[in-house]
This record gives sequence, structure tokens and C-alpha cells, in this order.
Amino acid sequence: MSASARRKIGVFNHAGTKNLGDEALLAALVQNVRRRVPDAEIIAFTINPDDTRRRHGISCFPIRRVPKTSPVSQTSVSSNTVSTAPTTVQSESSLRSRLKALPGLRPVVFALRHMAQTLAAILAEPRFLLESYKRLEGVELLLAAGGQQFSDGYGGAWGFPFTLLKWTILARCRGAKVALLSVGAGPLELPLSKFFVRCVLRLVNYRSYRDGISSRMMQDMGVKGSHPVYPDLVYSLRLPDPKPAAATGERVVVGTNTVPFFDGRYWPTPDPALYEDYVHKFAHFAEWLDQTGHAFFFFPTQVRADTLTITDIRQAMNGTSHSPNFLAEHPIQNIDDLVSQISRADLVVANRYHGILISLMMNKPVLGIAYHEKSRALLEQAGQGDYVLSIDNFKAEDLIERFRTMEANAPALKKRIAARVAPLRQALEEQYDRVFGLIGVEPSLPRIN
Repeated sequence: MSASARRKIGVFNHAGTKNLGDEALLAALVQNVRRRVPDAEIIAFTINPDDTRRRHGISCFPIRRVPKTSPVSQTSVSSNTVSTAPTTVQSESSLRSRLKALPGLRPVVFALRHMAQTLAAILAEPRFLLESYKRLEGVELLLAAGGQQFSDGYGGAWGFPFTLLKWTILARCRGAKVALLSVGAGPLELPLSKFFVRCVLRLVNYRSYRDGISSRMMQDMGVKGSHPVYPDLVYSLRLPDPKPAAATGERVVVGTNTVPFFDGRYWPTPDPALYEDYVHKFAHFAEWLDQTGHAFFFFPTQVRADTLTITDIRQAMNGTSHSPNFLAEHPIQNIDDLVSQISRADLVVANRYHGILISLMMNKPVLGIAYHEKSRALLEQAGQGDYVLSIDNFKAEDLIERFRTMEANAPALKKRIAARVAPLRQALEEQYDRVFGLIGVEPSLPRIN
């Protein structure tokens, strides 16, 4: 067996939540491992291993311990049990009602339940860590990427920051090199989160950030050493060929990617009034597109959440959703579907970071609606800095005006985007050369065109 065949390389990402941006990052890692070490065994560590195995065809294990769900009640398992003991069920229900009526009992029960769950989690974690340590056996290099590696916006310090720290420690204890590639940072507010992140950055063998915002944040936290900036790893992904699409005549086609901004079903700090305002702004924009003869469609990149917002916008469109200009939306479940959908568009209006990025990769002029400065930096990187609005305070009229300017300048913008994207892909080739050099892989591959 050759040395190459014996190699084992790990890829780490918070994939598995139906966020196609995360899936594109993971696909880029897998693709570039295979290009440089063709016979390597690739092992992934994600949130949803079953989903990752299906999507990417590689071995996968969980990055976090998944709590066991409570068992189904016996009354729902067997109808015979329910029918033969109605008196017992009624008496239990009556007892529960009397207990609930006792003053101060409910908070005590909730507190005890929370304590029990916390204790169970603490007792289960060492076993999970031991299993994870065993799964890292033989891994030479652990590659981690993702926009939220250094963020405590979801899950606090014990979410992304602690998860990355424990896997970094486990990998280093196993003798593996650890590389953080083009990671994003922020929001990062809690002192404990910052402590975890500083520990990670001291332990890894290589680190880089996908924008200057993230790099400066780490420097401001007092992390010593270099803080290089490289483009987002999705720029290194070879996108699949899109599926053929139906002709739309002479109409300009606009693809719109929305996000559940302040939606309580997804956003960590919900605000129903702000969400409703956001929905109506995009409904108004869609109505304007229809009135001016544009063909248009909506597309998600977070399949689980964005589709809910798209439904809400359609319902707020005063009948425009039935217009022939509103193109049929094809189901999107994977990167192939997403690329095929974006390929239909001449121009794109996008909220999500990777909705913007993949559109730029496909040489589509993009008007970004930024909910974080990272999106503004991404557009500036591609020469689209004049075409970005802040999600906090944009008006529907602002969106229409900026879109009209972009449409008028589209031919020149396409040339500018193509000229900017090529060097970004080249920079990532150089980063991969450096990172795979940690395990002695020679940078002998031809450059990406």
C-alpha cells in the first residue's frame, strides 16, 4: 500500500443543518483533499453525520453529543393499553392537575428538570470525548472552515467556540496538525467565548481569516502572531454544471435570495414588527419587478429557514405571485440544485453570504442586502462595493433605485467580477499548498483556470 493510501485527513464543519453555504464549504474541502491526496481516507465531523454521508459520500461522525429524545409514552404505543385502563389515565390526569395548582411548584419542577438534564449532559460528555478521540486515530491533518467558527451568536460560548476548542485539543493530542482555513469571526461578545477562541488560536498549526474584519477582531483580542486574510473557501469549489432551464424570452431574469431577518422561527433575537417590515419591502420589490416586465424568482440557501420567509413574501404580494413573470421555483436541496437555480438569473439580489458568493462565482452582478459587515466586505472584494444596502435601514425605494443602476451597468460589472474572482481562486490555491505542506504534500498541481 502506498503512503498516499495510508493517509487519513479530517474535515470539520458545522454542516448538516440544510445551510447550503456550509455544505459548499465542506464540498470545497473534500474536493481539494481529493485533488492533492487522491487516495486519502477522508473523515468528516459535522452536526448531522447521516446527512453528510448522503451528500458527500464520506465517513462522518458528530462534532457534538446529541441528547437522546424522550421515549414515546406508553399510551401512544399501544391502543390496547389506553382502552383497558381509562380510570388509571383519568386519575393520573387529575393528580397532575392538582399538583399544577400548588403555588410555586411549577418553577421548582422546571428547575429540577433543568438540573437533571445538565447533570446528564455533564456525565455523558466524557464518553463522547473518548469516542471522538478514538475516531481521530491516524488523522494527520484536521481542516476546519466556516463562517461561524468564532461566533457566539448562536449557543453562546458553549456552542461554536467550545466545540472548536475541544476538537482542536483532541486532534493535537492525537498528533494531528490542525488548520483553520479562511474562518469568519463575529459576533463574539462573551468573555468566555473570547477565552476559548484565544486558546484555539494558540493551539492550531495554521490559521487564516476570510476578511479583514475577522483578522482585526483577533488582533484586538490580543492574539499574537500573524493573522493572514484569504478568500472564503467556497471560491475554491468547482461548481457543478447547471441543469438546462426553460427559455424566458427577452425578459431580464432576477433571482432573489432572502433571509428570515428577525423571524422568531429562526433569528436568535426575534422582532415580529421588523420581520413584517422586511417581508413587505421584498414584496414591494417583487411587485415592481413584475410591473416593469422583469421575470423573477426566489431561492433559499438555508433550505430549512429561508423557504418560510419566501412563503411569507409571496403571501404579501397582492396577487403578483400568480403573474407569469413569477417563474416557477424548483426545489433546492443541494449545491447542484442551487447552482441550477442561480444560473437562470441575469441579475441577483441576495441576503446570505454564500448566496452572494456563489452568484459572484457564476459571474452574476449582485446587489447585496447585508445583515453583517462581512457581506459588504465580500462585495467590495469582487468589485461590487457600490451595490450593497444595510438590512437594518434600507427602504424598498432604495432597493429599486440601486437595482436599476446595477442593471444599467451589468455588462461592465460582469467583466469586473470575472477579473476579481480569478485572483481569489489563485490565492486559495496558494493557501492549500501551504496547508498541505504541513504533512509533506508537494505543491505540484496545476493551477485552477
